[in-house]
Amino acid sequence: MRIFYDVDTQNDFMNKGGALYVPGAEEIKPNLAILTNYAEQNRIPVVGSVDIHFGTEEYKAREGELKLWGGPFPNHCMIGTRGQEKIDATTLNGKYPEKGGKWPASLYIHHHIGKTRISEEEIQEALEEITHVPKYKTQNGLYFEKQSYDVFTNPNLKVFLELADVKQAVVYGVATDYCVRAAVLGMQKQGVQCYVVEDAIKAVNIDFNGNPDPEFGKKALEEMAKAGAKFVTTKDVLEDKI
Repeated sequence: MRIFYDVDTQNDFMNKGGALYVPGAEEIKPNLAILTNYAEQNRIPVVGSVDIHFGTEEYKAREGELKLWGGPFPNHCMIGTRGQEKIDATTLNGKYPEKGGKWPASLYIHHHIGKTRISEEEIQEALEEITHVPKYKTQNGLYFEKQSYDVFTNPNLKVFLELADVKQAVVYGVATDYCVRAAVLGMQKQGVQCYVVEDAIKAVNIDFNGNPDPEFGKKALEEMAKAGAKFVTTKDVLEDKI
């Protein structure tokens, strides 16, 4: 199966003033919208990740990236905040509703304290939701929640990829040097051929110690290429050149 994989396109990363704004992220929003619309129009399953942080003692072990716990990054994508919500450009089927509403047309697989794993049956049900969409019905997305930049810390993604027999993933989102890199390396390791959309990703260019490094995004691209990932443009995707 081929999927589109949407990495952390949330307000705190994508908008100026966000808690962990990725420089230039707003520049890729048009391409993100194009890719999302293309997936909807062609009934391509959209899978992805979203950050969700709690900042409480019970989550300390999972949230080591936060400065609160000695990590390099400020609090971001905190539960219940606008910053944790997805941007309009990648929200399937319309805009995010008023605060307190549910994210439309999407399913979220948690990795919370007390709910770390779901059954294969539940994942199979989610798979059915995103792959068998009647023409009259709006499309769902499937997002894996995480408290680390590495989505594979949510054990359910690995199970999903295996059950769904995912062979290819078109990958886009932020940040190139953290969440995109981790997702691509993890999927390549699992035998999923990743196509990274170069004009739909952005790097934060901060190293693992929290220091600015203008080459950090470039290094991540080189690492993904070494792992076998291929690089394409939005135009390539639209013209089905992959």
